[in-house]
Amino acid sequence: MTSQVTVTDELIHAAQAGDGDAMWQILSAYESVLVGIIRSVAPGASRDDADDLLQEARAVLIQHVRDYNTGASSAALSTFAYRAVRRAVAEEWVRATVGLTIEPTAALRVRQALWTTEGDVEGAWMLVSTDQDSRKCMARSTFLAVVEALTETRSLDEPAGAATGHDSHADLTLADTIPDASSDFESSTDRRDLARWLVSQVSPRQALALRAFYGMGMERRPDTEVCAEMEIKPVSLRRLRNLGVERARSVAAAHGIGA
Repeated sequence: MTSQVTVTDELIHAAQAGDGDAMWQILSAYESVLVGIIRSVAPGASRDDADDLLQEARAVLIQHVRDYNTGASSAALSTFAYRAVRRAVAEEWVRATVGLTIEPTAALRVRQALWTTEGDVEGAWMLVSTDQDSRKCMARSTFLAVVEALTETRSLDEPAGAATGHDSHADLTLADTIPDASSDFESSTDRRDLARWLVSQVSPRQALALRAFYGMGMERRPDTEVCAEMEIKPVSLRRLRNLGVERARSVAAAHGIGA
């Protein structure tokens, strides 16, 4: 990532301390890069779809600004955030364009396998089915359903880029309902670590809304600050939280590790 405006450590520190103007300067500095990622990953996106993807990309960048350690890392913020932004945009584009009930990451794995094997379905199945990570395995029926859906979605056939008024869950903690795939689902007792993974499985805006509300990887922040940062109204923020919790529960259920 590069930008016309220099994003200094001082500006990042100010944004991390809650300076909304500083955060907006950083977002503005990288706006053209975020737009470029969207054009590369989702070349067929309509203006409305592109606007939605831009909001998701901004949410990822905001979280990475908060996670960035200027003192311990030699990587520039742009390098630190680039892959995460691109991945998030790709997953959101899959969600928006492919009629599947499985995880977008699965669709992306199948698409990558098909690209690697130059469209050879059986060869792609061999790549997917022999993955050493058991959490990435999928049933053949699911694999074929993904292949069919991708075939029907022309923009995903192309190697784009690199390959309501109340919070009904305000009384719950994510630690009560969400596990994490980076751990052994059956033996892990660290439910807060488990929660972090499922938060990574929801959309970036939902994840940011949840992390700010529950204080996951960041200090808990009032809704007014989060709304200002994300440029949304309180009702929209509450809706994002609700959708995020429901999405997390569905992912947990899909893995057989429901609350």
